[in-house]
Order: sequence, then C-alpha cells, then structure tokens
Amino acid sequence: MNDTPSPRGFLRRPEPKAIGHSGRGEQIIEGKLHLGGLTLTGEFLDNDMPASVAAELHGFGWLDDLAAVGSPRARSVAQHHVLHWLKRHRVPHADAPEWTPAIAGRRVLHWIFHAGMILHGLDRDGAEPYFRSLDQHLTHLRATWYDCTDGLPRLEALAGLAIGAMSLRDRQAVARPALIALAEEADAMGVATLSESRAPETLLEAMALLVWAQEVADEAGLESPAELRAIIAEIAPILRSLRHADGSLPSFHGGGRGAAGRLDRCLRAAEGAALPVHGLAMGFARMARGRTTLILDAAPPPGGPAEVRAHASTLAFELTVARQPLIVNSGPGDGFGPLWAKASRATPCHSALCLEGLSSSRLNPNRQEGEPDILTERPALVWAGDCDALGNLTPPDCGPAHSTEPAHLLSGHDGWLDSHGLTHLRELWLAPDGVALQGEDSLAALDASAQSQLDRARPPEGLGFDIRFHLHPDIEARQQGQVIDLTLPTGEHWQFSHDGVGQVRLEASCLLDRGLAEPRPSRQIVLTARLQGRAIQIGWTLARSGAR
Repeated sequence: MNDTPSPRGFLRRPEPKAIGHSGRGEQIIEGKLHLGGLTLTGEFLDNDMPASVAAELHGFGWLDDLAAVGSPRARSVAQHHVLHWLKRHRVPHADAPEWTPAIAGRRVLHWIFHAGMILHGLDRDGAEPYFRSLDQHLTHLRATWYDCTDGLPRLEALAGLAIGAMSLRDRQAVARPALIALAEEADAMGVATLSESRAPETLLEAMALLVWAQEVADEAGLESPAELRAIIAEIAPILRSLRHADGSLPSFHGGGRGAAGRLDRCLRAAEGAALPVHGLAMGFARMARGRTTLILDAAPPPGGPAEVRAHASTLAFELTVARQPLIVNSGPGDGFGPLWAKASRATPCHSALCLEGLSSSRLNPNRQEGEPDILTERPALVWAGDCDALGNLTPPDCGPAHSTEPAHLLSGHDGWLDSHGLTHLRELWLAPDGVALQGEDSLAALDASAQSQLDRARPPEGLGFDIRFHLHPDIEARQQGQVIDLTLPTGEHWQFSHDGVGQVRLEASCLLDRGLAEPRPSRQIVLTARLQGRAIQIGWTLARSGAR
C-alpha cells in the first residue's frame, strides 16, 4: 500500500453512523470540551493530559456531538480541529499514545463517518492532507492491529482498517482481507470474551463496530463473511434481554445507557428471531410486564482486566416505565475525574442494599501506590432465579411482557459473609400489568458459624444498613410521612411505601452520564434500618397511584 499514491476521495459519500449529544456539541462550539473531569479549551488537542483522557480526545468521538448539532458553526469547528490535528501529526509514531491501534482505528471511523463536516468547502488541495493521513492510518493499522488486546480494542483497530479500506478509492485490495480478519477475530473471541466486562454498553459498542462494517460492506457490494453475521446474530439476543423499555441499556460496571438509538439500530441489523436469551444475560436478570422493565445485577463483579472498572453493584436494579427511567444507578463516574470514578463504584451509588459504610464488594485494601484500584473482596456466591413448586431455584425467565402472571425473581449474595456472617436476599414481584413492584430485602446469618461471626461484628446499638433507590433526574419526589410520592414527566404518579420496619427519607443523588458536562442532580429514596438480632426483613412497594 505504501507504493500507491494517496487516495483522492471516497468510493461513496460517507454517512454519519454515530450521532452524539447536541448539548455537549454546543459546548464544544463555545470552546469547551469536558473529558475525564477536565475542561479543555482553545486548541485542546495540544494539551498534555492523562492517558485515559487523551484516548477519548484523540479518538475524535466528540465529533459525534458536533454532528448532533449539525449547524454551519459545528461544521467549521469540526473542520478546524481535524485540520489542526493533521498539521501536528504528519506521520504515525508507534510509541505515541494517540497512535495506539485502538485509538487510531476509532479516529478513522469518526473521520470517515463525519467526512461531510470535515471536508465541507475544501477544494482538492485542501482535502489532500486528510486523505493522505487516512491512508497512513490504514498502513499503520495493518502493521499493528494484532498488538491490541482481545475485546473492544482489537475490534476498534480492525473495524477502522476494514471500513477505511472499503470507503477509500483504490484501497479495495486491502478491504476484503481486513473485513475477513475482523470477522475471524470477533468469532474467535466469541460472545464470552466480548461480555467479560459485564458492562452492557461495552458489548453494544462491540456490536456497533461489527454492524457498521457489515453495512459498509453491503454498500460496497462486498459479501460479508459468514462469521461476521453469525457473531452479530449471537450478540443480539443478549442485548435484547438488557434493553429497557425506553430503548436504552442499564448502567453497570462502568458502562452507560448507550448512545441514543444505537441499540435499536444494531438490533434491527441482526438476523434471526427477535428473541431475548433464556436465563441470565451477561449475569443480569430481566423482569418485564406491561410497559415496565426491571434489570438486576445477578452475578459477581467481573474479574480480569475488567476489575479496574467493576462496580460493587450486586443485586442492584434499574426500573423503566414505558420510555421513562424511574429507578437507576448513578452511572459511570470516570468521565468526571478520579474521585467520581472511585465513588461511583461503591454500593451506595447503586439501587441496592448496603451495610453501613461497607459495600458488597471492596477495593483492594493493600493497594500500593501506582497500582490500579481493583475489587478484591467480592461475593463468592450470587444467585438469581424463580422457585418451582418444590422450592427449587430455576433459571430466571419472566416470560413475555403481556403475561397474565406476575414476574417473580429471588436473588441473593454472600458479600458480607466473611466480614459479618450475613447473606443478603432480595425477592421481587412485578405485577402482570407492570404498574406495581413489590420487594423484600433480607439480611440473615444462616448457620451457627455465620451467627457467631455476626455476634462478633455487630455493634451494641445494632448493625445499620440502607436500601437505596436512585431516582432519574426527571422524576419529581415529595415525602409525605413514610410515603414518597413520585411524579413522572408524563404526569403519571407513583408511590413508594414500606412495611414500617425501617425509616424512609429522601436524599440528594446525581446521574453520571459521559455525555454531560457535569453530574446531573437528582434524588434518591433511602430506607434505613438496624439489624438487632440474627435476621431482618423489610418489605417495600413501588406502584402507580391507584394500582393494587
């Protein structure tokens, strides 16, 4: 490829396949880009910054936000920053962070998808540095993609190579081998590897790369490898199980809700029956009735490389009514700096039960300076399912959303067994019409050894704990005694009540969304009680006003 002249254009006019957040785009137009807790201004591509922030910056994903604005000013800003980057990075440098294969592949994708903004008004000579750099990117990616770790980074590098080669003139000799390599690598990884992070958004990003490659191949008249369509079809049922009623994903283990519309677009591209998986999906249990969906974290936090982003979210859940999120988790904090990144991983930032001052999983207490924060103390046993007539636990299967039977889920974990001898049980029932959720949360020392451990760990005044329900910022909340009145943006009213074992209050909370410049204030319902004996159970109900 080095012996051929730089391409002079595209085979077909590229179309945006990724659109971001218009509010964030307006901020970029005003000269402010918020990444990783930093606010970049001026020629922000010239700044020195932490590696994680540099990856986001030089990957050019923020072009999606400018595309969401779509104004002449947005086009001008996008063009300026890309051309400025081209002047400063004339040749690839293998050791530079911005030239790691995954970042280079990501940059190729966004430069091509948003070529309409970048090249607007440029003549042939003005566009030449852009096309020359894209060609250099392809040469670099051909030589380095195999240096990426398995999972999303390797797919980003290969998708950039394949889509770039399929899009540029005179690069078709590279296109077919790159597309085959992408398909074969994704197939070799399999869904298990792509799901190891247990962050639903990460799996969606992997699927989006594969879907985009398939779409560009179809547009170019290239036959997609069978492995590519097969892995897309294999991922789809998992993400379908994790789809909230509003078309978004639950926020778990460092992942957000996903770019607006991306999940549904990817699901439409998948072949096969539009059915969710049976049982757990990525370790999550789903309940669905009427217009309501509930997704619960029913597995231990991930290990391996994903430990650095894993959250102590065991048995936390999110609840969405129609197209309105009602109960959420706070979300990923790594877009707002290291303090938010660490705080967002703790159990109190999730809609879950938490012992006073002790998350269900804990960060490494012996971490040395410079080592990453990983969860080393995690539940050894986590389970979730339904009970058959004999009381045996069966895989969770809430059945179709229109079922006339309530959805039922029994779950538990032993995250506090070693420290306090306690097991946590959470049992949920979702009404057939989806307008009432009933829950029971229990803490218990289940045998003599556990009871001895609890007696040693429990203070004289009892062991305090909270059950937290984080509300989406669009929900208005008002307390009346031991009842919380909730108003949805549609005007629909819901109520939270409990059985009187504990005390309920409203506290401040926030929603952490990487698409926002700063955390978005919200509220949370906190149900507090103390364990005096060896077991306690608290019942609570969240129901639409007037529902039984």
